[in-house]
Amino acid sequence: MATLAPHSDGRSDRTRPTAPTPRAPGGVPGLGHVVPLLRDPLGFMESLSRVGGVVETRLGPRRVRVVTAPALVHELLVALAHDAPRGAVQQTLKDAFGDGLLMSDGQAHRDRRRSMGAAFTKARVADYVPIIQSVVKERIAGWGDGRLVDVEREMNHLALDVVTRTLFGARLDDDLAAAFHRALPDLVKGQIVHSLAPHPAFVRLPLPVNRRFDEAVRVIHQVVDRAVGERREGLGEGVREGAREGEDDGREPTLLSLLRAAVDPATGAPLTEDDVRAEAITMFGAGTETVSTTMTWLLHELARHPDVLARVVAELDGRLGPVAGAASDALTPEMFDHLPYTANTLREVVRLHTPNAFLMRTASRDVTLGPYRVPAGTELLFSLTALHRHPDFFPDPHTFDPGRWDAEGPAGAAARRAAMPFGAGKHKCVGENLAWAELGVAAATILRTLRLVPVPGREAREVVWTTVQAQGLAMAFAPRTDADAAVDL
Repeated sequence: MATLAPHSDGRSDRTRPTAPTPRAPGGVPGLGHVVPLLRDPLGFMESLSRVGGVVETRLGPRRVRVVTAPALVHELLVALAHDAPRGAVQQTLKDAFGDGLLMSDGQAHRDRRRSMGAAFTKARVADYVPIIQSVVKERIAGWGDGRLVDVEREMNHLALDVVTRTLFGARLDDDLAAAFHRALPDLVKGQIVHSLAPHPAFVRLPLPVNRRFDEAVRVIHQVVDRAVGERREGLGEGVREGAREGEDDGREPTLLSLLRAAVDPATGAPLTEDDVRAEAITMFGAGTETVSTTMTWLLHELARHPDVLARVVAELDGRLGPVAGAASDALTPEMFDHLPYTANTLREVVRLHTPNAFLMRTASRDVTLGPYRVPAGTELLFSLTALHRHPDFFPDPHTFDPGRWDAEGPAGAAARRAAMPFGAGKHKCVGENLAWAELGVAAATILRTLRLVPVPGREAREVVWTTVQAQGLAMAFAPRTDADAAVDL
C-alpha cells in the first residue's frame, strides 16, 4: 500500500529535487491524445497514474499536463493556489455566466466567499434540514404505487427544489424545473468540449454542440432570472405565489438576501444585479447537478448491492424506530454521527462516483509541483473522479465497498488521506455541509419509507462530461411496513 506523501517538504522550489515529466503513451500525430480522451475519458485519466504523478498529454497542438497523484493535486489546490489559478474549464462558465464564486479568483473570490459563507455554516444547514426533508417527502409521495420512476429526472427536480427553497426562499414550478433539467446536459457537454478544444476558434463554429450550449446558457439565465428576480419586482412568472421563505420576516436570511446586503470592501458599493445573478447561477448549477447525480448513483449502487442496502436499512431502523413511525422522523445532521455504516455508504458513493470529472488550473509563473518543474503558462488538468479510483490508495477501486472507510483498517486511513471529493484549499466547495446533509436526509427518508424494486436492464450508465452523470436508471418502489425484514430488502 502506497502512502500519501507530505504536501510540502519545506524546501524552496530551487532546492527541491526535480524529475522529468513523462509523456502519455498512444498519442497520434496532429490529434495527440484527443481520441482516447473522447473514447473513454475516465479510463484514459485513470491509466495515467501508472505513468507518473504528472503526465504530459497533447490535445491537438495544446500541451496539457495531467496531475494524477493525490498529494500533488492537494499541493496544486492549496500551496499553489495563488500561482496556478483556475483554468479553461472554469473560464468557459465565466464567459457564459459572469464572475461567480465558482469562476472567480483572487480577492474577488475571497470577498464573495465571505459574503456567502453565512448561508452554509453547520448551524444554518441544520435549519435547512426540515426543509430538505419536506422536499424529499413531497417528491417521493407518489413513488410507492409501483410505477416506473425515472430516477435521474426525479433527483434533478428534487435537488433543484432544495436549492431554491433553502438558499433562495422560492419554489419553481414544474415547467421551470423541467427546462432547467433539459438544459444541464447540453451545458456540461459544451463546457468540456470548449475547455479541451484544440483551438479557441472552435467555440465560434456553428456546430451543433456550440448551438446547444448557447441555448442551454440562455435557458439557465431565464430560469434563474424568473426564480430569483429582484424582490421589489414581485414574484417572477413560474415562481409559485407565497413561496418566498426567510426574507424580511425576522427569520434567518436567505443566500439571496445575503448577496443583496453584501458590499464591495474596496468601494463600499453593493453587489450589482449581474453579480447576484452570477452567484445564483453558480448555486443552481453546482447545487443541483452534482447532488442529483450522486443521489442517483446511491440508489443505483444500493439496488446492485442488496447486502449493503440491508445493513443501511437495519441501521436506520435501529436508530429511528419502527417503520410505522417514519412519517414523524426528526432528522438532523448530527444523526449520522450515530449511523456509521450509512455514513460510510454515502462516503463510498461520493468516492466511486465523484461528480467532478475534469478541473483545470494554469500556472501563472514557473512553479515546482512535487518533483516536477511546471513552466509558466502550463495548463494542468486533474480529475477528482480518477483520483478517487487510484489503486494505490483505493484497492480494487471500481468495487463499491463501504467497508473501506472503517476507521480501524489501514485501507481506510489511506483512503481518508487521499480523498478530497469537495476539493481543497481556498476553492473548496462552500456548500459541502449542505451537500452531505441533503444526501443523508434524502437517503434516510427514502429508505425508511420505500422498498427499492430494481428493473432489469434499466441500471445507470456512466456518461462523462465535466461531471460523471448517471443516465438511464429507472426503478419502481413499494411502501415499506414493519413486516418488511431488512434482510429481505
